[in-house]
Amino acid sequence: MTQLIDAPKKTPDAEDIESRQPSALEVVRLVAAREISAKLRDKTFIISTAVLLLIVGGSVIVPLILSRDADQPKLTIAVIGAPARAVAESARAAGAEAIRQDDERKKRADEGDVTQPGPAVRPGESPVPTARLTVRPVADLTAAESLLRSKDVDAALVPTANGALSLVGLTEVDDDLSQLIAISVQSESLTTALQAGGASAQEAQRLLNAPPPVVRRLDPPSPNADWSFALGFAFAALFFITSFGFGLMIAQSVVEEKQSRVVELLVAAVPVRLLLLGKVAGSSLLALGQVALLLAVGLAGASVGGQSTVVTLLLHSGGWFLAFFALGFTMLACVWAATGALTSRQEDLQATTLPMQALIMIPFFISVYVTEPGRWMTILSYVPFSAPLTMPRRLMVGDAAWWEPLLSALGMAATGAILVVIATRLYEGALLRTASRTSLRTAWLGNRPVSGTAAE
Repeated sequence: MTQLIDAPKKTPDAEDIESRQPSALEVVRLVAAREISAKLRDKTFIISTAVLLLIVGGSVIVPLILSRDADQPKLTIAVIGAPARAVAESARAAGAEAIRQDDERKKRADEGDVTQPGPAVRPGESPVPTARLTVRPVADLTAAESLLRSKDVDAALVPTANGALSLVGLTEVDDDLSQLIAISVQSESLTTALQAGGASAQEAQRLLNAPPPVVRRLDPPSPNADWSFALGFAFAALFFITSFGFGLMIAQSVVEEKQSRVVELLVAAVPVRLLLLGKVAGSSLLALGQVALLLAVGLAGASVGGQSTVVTLLLHSGGWFLAFFALGFTMLACVWAATGALTSRQEDLQATTLPMQALIMIPFFISVYVTEPGRWMTILSYVPFSAPLTMPRRLMVGDAAWWEPLLSALGMAATGAILVVIATRLYEGALLRTASRTSLRTAWLGNRPVSGTAAE
């Protein structure tokens, strides 16, 4: 009796699996991963990234530490006699009141929108210096001079032979201290004169504390214009340094592959266009990750230093800067790869990448000189090669409408698409040429000679 035996299910042949060609996305992802892993193992890249992180962190934290209470200095004055002590105590009270008013103004500024222009009308600021003054009575001039020479006090207020007061310093007298003492002497003299004329102490004090006139501005700047300018310049410098450094690394990577003949093996296994896209994708992800890390370090440093204004500005415009950085870097990365493909020697790389260097340097230096919002900055924010440098700055100072960065980004994307097409054709036409230099015409025509033949 014949038994029916179930036929085994068919399984995919191993050769069929091995012969399956990877998709274009898989190829690009594979090449990008290769670029990223190679850079992450490169000690030069790791060290340069660590140095940049230290520079960014130090540039935010160190100035904050050095300038802490710089606008509110702590000063000590030695006094001899009751009149000198009265004047010094009056100066101490005036400085403390000026500090209180200054702290209130800063608090109101922090609570407002730092990205909007300042108020058109504001109360007049007090002319009294914001200094913390400590009064130290001493017995005589000898004791005061001893404290001055040991630098235990900043100055000494001593009586003179004619009954007036003299402010004595070791080598010089601090300007804030000198101004505080001068204001206090005038205040004491006026108070005495007013009381002698029949005015009460309250009336004399009211006259002396009359508020300064209100200041009105027709075109008020942002209340944090200085920070906006500094951060705008930092964004521009960061784009310049990163795009220039990574761009040269892309070009050098292409030349190294040509010199070692590795590119011939890569092209045999991977289409040239996918090889270019993978290289650009990997480098762009690395550059964007490095810049995002630098911004995070700067944001953390500003938070630790208590600079709420800087934190607000970074949160307001940092995302736009990353978006414009990604568009600008990707737009130029393909061209950097094409310039590297035009030569087979590192010695010739400087000549082939010179146009790219100019394309990055010229917009950077123009953006450095154009600092005030206006017609020229608006124009630069729409030019694709300078938009990553100027549009984030306009957004930071509140000079751009909500639709302007979108329009600028659209122009950058269109320009990038055109450059990618041009760079891809040049890259394909020059990659397998092993002559020292390949002309643009030869690369554009794309006639692939046998390896080792001379190029035009």
